[in-house]
Amino acid sequence: QDRPLVLLDEPFAALGPALKREMLDLVAALLEDTGATLLMVSHDPADARHIAPHTVLVARGQALPPQDTATLLDNPPPALRAYLG
Repeated sequence: QDRPLVLLDEPFAALGPALKREMLDLVAALLEDTGATLLMVSHDPADARHIAPHTVLVARGQALPPQDTATLLDNPPPALRAYLG
């Protein structure tokens, strides 16, 4: 594909909530402006809910097929439910 790819690994984990949200909004604007695809690793479900229309859950060393983020988080499979507590 002739489309840019943005790869981020826990990019905002050390930021406070307000700055994290601001940075996620900046990334979202960049994606919209460039048409880029984002692949971001995060352990924070709020990050996924805020920026990702689809989420790939990695559980027990296996990447599951992409799912609608809201659906996944609202009705988590057992492995995600255990993580979320």
